[in-house]
Amino acid sequence: MAEGRGHGRRSLVVAAFATLVALTGLAVGVATTATHRSTPDGEPAPSSPAAASNAPSGAVASPPAATVRDRRSARQLLAMPRTVGSWPGANGLSGVNGDPRFDTAHVTAFCTARGRACRVTQTYTDRTSWESMTRGTGWTFELLADFDGMLVISQGLVPKGASEDLPSCARGEHDADWRAFGTLMRDHYRGDSVVRLGWEFNEKTSPWLATDPKTWIACYRRAADNIRATNPDVLLEWTINAHSTPAGVCGGLSTNCYPGDAYVDIVGIDNYDHYPWSPTKAAFDRAAAAPEGLTWLYDFARAHGKPFAVGEWGVVPTADAGRENPDFITWMHEWFAAHAAHLAYEAYFSDCGAGGVQSSLFRTDAACRRNPGSAARYAALFRT
Repeated sequence: MAEGRGHGRRSLVVAAFATLVALTGLAVGVATTATHRSTPDGEPAPSSPAAASNAPSGAVASPPAATVRDRRSARQLLAMPRTVGSWPGANGLSGVNGDPRFDTAHVTAFCTARGRACRVTQTYTDRTSWESMTRGTGWTFELLADFDGMLVISQGLVPKGASEDLPSCARGEHDADWRAFGTLMRDHYRGDSVVRLGWEFNEKTSPWLATDPKTWIACYRRAADNIRATNPDVLLEWTINAHSTPAGVCGGLSTNCYPGDAYVDIVGIDNYDHYPWSPTKAAFDRAAAAPEGLTWLYDFARAHGKPFAVGEWGVVPTADAGRENPDFITWMHEWFAAHAAHLAYEAYFSDCGAGGVQSSLFRTDAACRRNPGSAARYAALFRT
C-alpha cells in the first residue's frame, strides 16, 4: 500500500554491477553510475524516530560477521538457483513485513507461526520530511539489525503531503538528500539491500502519484543516481500497484512511467485480492493477465531482462470480497512456483490497522480480523 504503509497504504474504499547475475536466471543487473499500514500514507512506520517506541535511539549496529553478511546480501541470495514448480523450495526468498512493529521479533513471530524461517523482510522509511526520510530514518535499519536475511526497504520519492516537491526533485534540488540515504544504508551495513523506490506511484493516494510522467521519471532517476553514488551496492526496484492505473496517471498505463533499464534492477508489483477480488481460478488468471496484472507485469519484466518481485500481497476481507479467500493463497503459491526461476522474492503483507486491509494471518489480538482459513492454507503451503 503506497501511502498508508509507510506509503503503500491502500485505500480500501476504492479501492546490476553492469553485468547480470547469471548463476540463476535472476538477472539482477545493477547499472553502475558514478508499503495497508495504519499510518496515514499506508506505512506501518512511526511518523518520526522519536514518535514511537518503534524507534530505538541506540548507535549504529556493529558490522555482522562475514557468514552473517553473506546471508544478508541481496545479490548473493538472488543469485541462488530456484526450482520451477516449487516455492519457496531450497532457495526461494519468502517473507513478510513486521506487524505490528517493523522489527525482527515480529517478523520472526509470523515466520514461526507458518513453520519456516523468513529470508526476506519488507520495511518502510519515515517520510514526514526530507530529513526524516533520508538522513533520519536510521531506526528502519536498527529495528532489523539482527534480522539474518535480505532487507527490502520501501522508500518514497517525496515526503508525505509534499507532492509539489516532485519538480524540485526532478531538477536535482534534493540530490544531497538521496546521497545521504545511500550513506545511511551503508553506515548500517545494509548497503547490499533492495530499495523499492517510489513504489505504488500509480495508486491514487500516493504522495508521489505520477500525474506528470516526465517529472516523475526525472525525479526517480535523480534519486537512483544519487543513492547509487554513495551506495553502489543498492538494488533498485520499480514497483506498481496491481489492477489499475487512473487515466490521469502515467497516461492510464503504469509502464509509461518506467524510468528505463539503467535505473531499475528489479520490477515488482503489490498484488492484493481486491478490486477485483478472485472468486475463481479463472477470475484470478484473468486479473493476472490483464493490463496492470501480475502476469502482465511479469512479462514486461522478462522483456526487459529483469527479475520480478511481489513486495506485498495478501487477502483483503474488508474489500469487495467481503470475506477472507484461502483460494487466493493457493493461487498465489501456484503462481510463485510456476515463475520461481525469475522470482526475486515475495513478501506477504500482514496488517491489522484501522482502515487497513486486515490481511493478518496469525495475530490473535482484538485489533485483528481473523482469517483462519487463509492462515491454515498459507502455513500448509509456505512451510516447505
